[in-house]
Amino acid sequence: MGDPDAAVHDADLLLHLTEWPEFSHVNPHRLAAQTVTPRLIDGRGTLNPVTWHDAGWTVRAIGCP
Repeated sequence: MGDPDAAVHDADLLLHLTEWPEFSHVNPHRLAAQTVTPRLIDGRGTLNPVTWHDAGWTVRAIGCP
């Protein structure tokens, strides 16, 4: 699946586990509207948590407080 919109459709939680550009360089505002609950766990530590939080996401990153 290479479509971030389809990947988050009706999701309660997003696990970010890849550095593929189609998933690393997405618009968090657009994706938040597709989810049931905009919650993100960044398993790669490559997403900007402030940007995602400002878009309405609850963000946790592996290895970060």
